[in-house]
Amino acid sequence: MRVGVFAQTAEADSRRTFGVEEVTGQIVRAEQLGFDSAWVADHLFIETPTGRVSGHDPMVQLAHAAARTQRILLGTLVVCTAFRSVGQLAREAAALAEASQGRFVLGIGAGWHKPEFNAFDYPFDHRVSRFEEHLNAIERLLAGGRVTYEGQYVRLREAEVLMTAPPPPLWVAGQGPRMLRLTAGHAAGWNLAWGGLDPSWLAGALATLERELKAAQRDRDSFTVSAGFCWTPEAGTAALAAALRSYEALGVDLAILCLAEGPAGPTAPEYLERAAEVMALR
Repeated sequence: MRVGVFAQTAEADSRRTFGVEEVTGQIVRAEQLGFDSAWVADHLFIETPTGRVSGHDPMVQLAHAAARTQRILLGTLVVCTAFRSVGQLAREAAALAEASQGRFVLGIGAGWHKPEFNAFDYPFDHRVSRFEEHLNAIERLLAGGRVTYEGQYVRLREAEVLMTAPPPPLWVAGQGPRMLRLTAGHAAGWNLAWGGLDPSWLAGALATLERELKAAQRDRDSFTVSAGFCWTPEAGTAALAAALRSYEALGVDLAILCLAEGPAGPTAPEYLERAAEVMALR
């Protein structure tokens, strides 16, 4: 099983937001320590009990990180398709695929935090139906050539995106029946986050996904199952090692570590170093 790291962009309790250079620094250090991949989120903001937290645009952030790294896989966990037109997202993904020299994964999802949608007047209704059309259109645009698509929410007329490198793998995040069916039918990988050290929270959705993959006649060996879970050094390195073994036994191909009690929890650079100690022993 491969192990990646979630590059945190903010801390809710301290109301601190990390700049582009600081987030790239986390990714560079993760590469130096031997992690397989690094992932950034896509939120305009999140309302928390202590106030709003936010982060810079993930596509811009990963372009900056791509220029500073050589080996580590870079991905979005995940881009909300409602926040961008399909043409713009496909265009950015195509450019990042080349800029990273094939090290970029385009993870997408339907979004869930309604205050973001309300603040920027993005439609929150029929999210899965809208996502399905975005997924179909983005998939076709990244395949190259001119695309005409007639949906209820997405329409393309002889649209085309410049492709100067192979398209990035397309992953989907979600756990509802329709999202899992779309994942099995269209995506190269799947993500669910954020859980704890015990992977039982993942089992039901993973079993459903595996049934959908079988129904779609997909080869499980060519599909990546990823799961994000949280760990801090207070839990101990032995607990992390045991959790990684448990996730692998369940069928997870890539574990993505959030080095805080949640994606906006308190963290510190030494947490990454401690997690790397476990990596070195595997």
